[in-house]
Amino acid sequence: MLILGSGSARRKELLESASIDFLLVPSDYDESQVAFEGDTLKYVETIAENKANALLDKYPLDVILTADTVVEVDGEILGKPKDIEDAQKMLQLLNDKTHHVYTGVCIVSKDKKEVFVESASVTFNKLSTLDIESYIQTKEPMDKAGAYAIQGIGAKLIKHYDGDFHTIMGLPLKLVLKKLKDFNIVPNLK
Repeated sequence: MLILGSGSARRKELLESASIDFLLVPSDYDESQVAFEGDTLKYVETIAENKANALLDKYPLDVILTADTVVEVDGEILGKPKDIEDAQKMLQLLNDKTHHVYTGVCIVSKDKKEVFVESASVTFNKLSTLDIESYIQTKEPMDKAGAYAIQGIGAKLIKHYDGDFHTIMGLPLKLVLKKLKDFNIVPNLK
C-alpha cells in the first residue's frame, strides 16, 4: 500500500487524478528542526526524507511518499506564510521577478529509497498593493509555499513559468509515477 505522508490537498488531488490508490497519513515531522544552510536542494531533500522516515516505523510494510516545496527568490527561501503580514512580504518579494520552486520528494520502503528534487521557475507580473491585498483576502495564500497557488486564483499573478506545472503545485507527478513503478505502485485502471 502507498502511504502519502502529507497534509497537502494538492498532493492528494494529484495522486487521485493519476488513479493511484493510497492512504493519506500526514507526517508529524517538525520541519523547523532542519536549518536552511544555503543549499535549497539539500534542504528540501532532507525535509522530505525526514518526513518519510517519521512514518516508516509506523508503516514498515508499506511504501511511503513524502514531499516538501519551497520558493527561492534572491537567495531567500519562502515556505508557507505565518500570517497575513508574512504573506504580504512574500508576495512583495516575488512581485515583478522570476523565482524558483523546488520540490523535494522521498519514496521509501523497507528495501529501497528514492530521494530527488525537481525545480521550475516562475515569473510574476508587476503587482500593485491592491492586487496583493485582494489576493490575500481570498485566503488562498495562507497554506502555500511562497504565498500563492499557481493552480488557483494565484494564476492571475503569474506572467509565465518554465518547468513542470505539477512541481510548482508541490508534486512532480510524471516523475513520481515513474519512480513509483520501481516500488510496484501503479495506477488503478479499473
